[in-house]
Amino acid sequence: MPGELLDIGKRPTLVASFDPPRAAEEFERWRAANAEALDGVPTAAMRVEYGRLGDGLFIRVRIDEGHVPEGLERPGAAAGLPPVSA
Repeated sequence: MPGELLDIGKRPTLVASFDPPRAAEEFERWRAANAEALDGVPTAAMRVEYGRLGDGLFIRVRIDEGHVPEGLERPGAAAGLPPVSA
């Protein structure tokens, strides 16, 4: 099949999701609480995405699948679910 063995590159994994109205505060709390685990993640492997919804800012954090650290708290990685640990 065409493209079957095509390398699609790094696959980012959603590791944290924060919705308005307290997204920025919750992101800062999460980042501080997980500083040790995140310290070993290369800068190029981590993405912080943000945008606006009707009622404020949302923030999503993605890490390339090969660099997701053990023990990372993963709050809201799927909308509406409670935090889970890796």
